[in-house]
Amino acid sequence: MLATTNDYFNIHSSYPLVPFAAGISNPGRVAAPGTKHTYLHETLLQIDHLANEDVEMQAPLSEYAIFLVLDTNILLHHFEVLAQFVDDVETLSLPVIVIVPGAVVYELDGCTEESNGLAWFARRATAWLLEKIRERRSVKGQAQEETCKSTRNWKIREPGEMSTSDMFNDNLILDCCLYFSRGRPTFLCSADNNLCITSQAQGIPTITPSRYGSSREMAQSIYGDKVELGRFKGYRERYRTARDSQPTAVVDDDDKMSVDDEGSVPSGEWKSEHPVNMLHEAVIDHFSRLLMELVGKVGGDEVRQRSTAQEEANLSQHAPRRRHYTEWSVSDCLEFLIRKAPAPVKMANPRPEVFLLKAYTRGVPGSRTGREWSRKDWMVGLNNLREISLAWKDVSIQESLVFLEPHIDYVFSLPLRAT
Repeated sequence: MLATTNDYFNIHSSYPLVPFAAGISNPGRVAAPGTKHTYLHETLLQIDHLANEDVEMQAPLSEYAIFLVLDTNILLHHFEVLAQFVDDVETLSLPVIVIVPGAVVYELDGCTEESNGLAWFARRATAWLLEKIRERRSVKGQAQEETCKSTRNWKIREPGEMSTSDMFNDNLILDCCLYFSRGRPTFLCSADNNLCITSQAQGIPTITPSRYGSSREMAQSIYGDKVELGRFKGYRERYRTARDSQPTAVVDDDDKMSVDDEGSVPSGEWKSEHPVNMLHEAVIDHFSRLLMELVGKVGGDEVRQRSTAQEEANLSQHAPRRRHYTEWSVSDCLEFLIRKAPAPVKMANPRPEVFLLKAYTRGVPGSRTGREWSRKDWMVGLNNLREISLAWKDVSIQESLVFLEPHIDYVFSLPLRAT
């Protein structure tokens, strides 16, 4: 959990994420439109809107579904584990639905502080959430009526309910868990020990990723030996700040505190990477997603067309096909954005379609690890993205670049080590 706030109930249901009623001062959690937090705020507005669309427009949930309710700290500090788990359950067609409580959406909207480094992680998680919720497969936002509260709207305070308690955000997330647990298996995924203990007391089992958490670990927590765990990905090192690299406190079966320390590292499944490499992988993932989103915003019908069956039949094997933009590669997105830009966009080397390649991409010259790019290469490669975003007056890439900078400074300040 993050710091508690009292702004949830100053929201009219028709105006989600407009936090302050008359006479309520802004505690500094939510940035006003027009600031460098515009993209984060507007993306979370879209998530809130998608969660509250007409129920009739949404596909029915499987009667066999297992619900996994998220806490904010999972999205911020265990994002890669969660994203890999979602990829795995979708690949295996397992009926797992990840639920994002409305309270978590609001907490992400409060991640605007540069000093704690969370702004970068919040933008990564938020862009992923929007993409997955739009897909309507395995990730879903909490609708305002999906609550156990007598008000039938989680945003509306019940008589006598305090909104300034230290447990306020916890109670909203627990309310979401209790709602979805009605008749279906429901788990809370959180690294907050107090919330986990309270959840367990209410009969909601909890999952806390360990220091070396993985998709396989999450699957084992949910299914035990009822699925083939080898089909889920194991531990893979990921970028974390020095603060996040500390041992993680978890709750064991006896509700006692225990520390998952360095001794529990899996053997034979991973290779230690330098933080520069891990940050580069995060950069590739995030900006590839933003570039595709930008194509969708500016491309209109042109980028949403596919070749018809008749066209496919008449095309030669190597002739280009029309594909929906969500099927494009990063190189396809960049080519379109540069070619269609309202003003000329000059690219320098390394060009973004090379800098955003995963290390040693087969058959593509120039791809390399983050560590193999110099600090100057990083600056040039990312400035190319800035030029594209400026040409299209896009704020998503510009905001993310601003909050990425401290992390680049951090990883390049670390001593190099053998990998």
